[in-house]
Amino acid sequence: MKILAIIRKDLAGLFSDKKALIIILLMPVILMVILSFALKGMFMTDGSWGKISIAVVKEYDAETDRRRFDDALQQGLLARGMGKEAAGKLASAGEDTDPERIFFHEFLDSKEVSDIITYRIETLEKAELLLNNGEISAIVVLPDDYLYNMKINLLTPFRNEVEITVLSGSGADMGGQVVKSIIQAYSDSISSAIIGKNVLIEAAMANGVGNEGFREMERVMKGIMNALETVRVEVDDLALEGMRPISSSDYYAAAMLTMFILFAAGHGGRMLLEEKGNFTYQRMIVAGVSKTGILTGKFIVVFLIALLQITVMTVFSSFVLKVVWGDPLTVALTGIAAAFAVAGVGVAVAAVTWRAGNFRVANIFETAIIQTMALLGGSFFPIDILPAGFQKLSFLSLNGIALKAYLKSMMGYGLEEAAGYIGILTGVGAVFAILAVTILRGRGYDVDAGYHQIKTAQAQG
Repeated sequence: MKILAIIRKDLAGLFSDKKALIIILLMPVILMVILSFALKGMFMTDGSWGKISIAVVKEYDAETDRRRFDDALQQGLLARGMGKEAAGKLASAGEDTDPERIFFHEFLDSKEVSDIITYRIETLEKAELLLNNGEISAIVVLPDDYLYNMKINLLTPFRNEVEITVLSGSGADMGGQVVKSIIQAYSDSISSAIIGKNVLIEAAMANGVGNEGFREMERVMKGIMNALETVRVEVDDLALEGMRPISSSDYYAAAMLTMFILFAAGHGGRMLLEEKGNFTYQRMIVAGVSKTGILTGKFIVVFLIALLQITVMTVFSSFVLKVVWGDPLTVALTGIAAAFAVAGVGVAVAAVTWRAGNFRVANIFETAIIQTMALLGGSFFPIDILPAGFQKLSFLSLNGIALKAYLKSMMGYGLEEAAGYIGILTGVGAVFAILAVTILRGRGYDVDAGYHQIKTAQAQG
């Protein structure tokens, strides 16, 4: 009954604190709505990506590159190595070979890519300005001598290095990552065709065909060019049976939920020291409430606050944002486990704060630790776009573990796939609760309690 009294008192204090209610209930709902709509284009909606805007920078001079290639075939090293007859035929084939057409019309303007990417041609300075202003997601830079080197690669037995550079914006922009993947797929397709052509030429040379092979190279190159012009980079969203894509509303509903329940732990971290300052802690000691009883009361209060947050945000997002949370049992158990973990952390922070005798620990937890866990756990943006080292640290954040469990459910997985995350959350809550009891076990606590019991007894006498 004494524990129930502690719970009623703390909950009554919470509901009378408008500032605390705004932080733990209203703020996450507002951010959930804002982020869901503001970052909608970064996520799949009904299995398709939104349009990604890019700028293409051409650092080469097309006319100069064409003249240089023609000169190399007529009187340069290529002519001497291949023979003028073969070089002349390749020059004829080169007139029909346009790397610009392949890149822009056959690739970027193809239906598969144009459904995802829209591009404009800009100078590097203008493109960087657009990128910094967030008007585009990436810059694709075609380097100096691009046409010349591509013609060498496509039309001769030789190969020059060509590096297409992709400059992306902030780490939070998934569009930049998508562009990098698509450009890499294009480069791989072209490289495969070039390697196949070189293998064919080497085989001809090895079998003694020699100059005869070079004289037939025009026909070979035309065949390869016909194949290159049909190169397509297909971007498909693989729809697995029973699985569904995650929308921006889905992701940020779960992300804000898992981040803001950490503030319940921060609120709980102040409870013991606040009660000591208000002398309610001393009265509980005099009333015979044990340290375990006090911590149990605080644990339950933080657990109920987190559970309230989870319930409000889940219901709100389901009806207003149309978020599909998935299997009800998985969602319920994930919420309970997350609230349990937060309660354990909350009482541990409360114990350390009480032992320190000031609110510095609780302040650090709220201002630094929560923000760090939010970043590592994916509450600000998906951890998949972070460096690999940071991705491995996501398991150090409670919100990251809870977010993974919620996303599994949202994608259509059942309890079996989320059970591991639920188990980790439960274990974390238990470990921190035990740690809180251990921290409060010590001479300082007992002496303080005994002191107040003696003073009360003297006052009553």
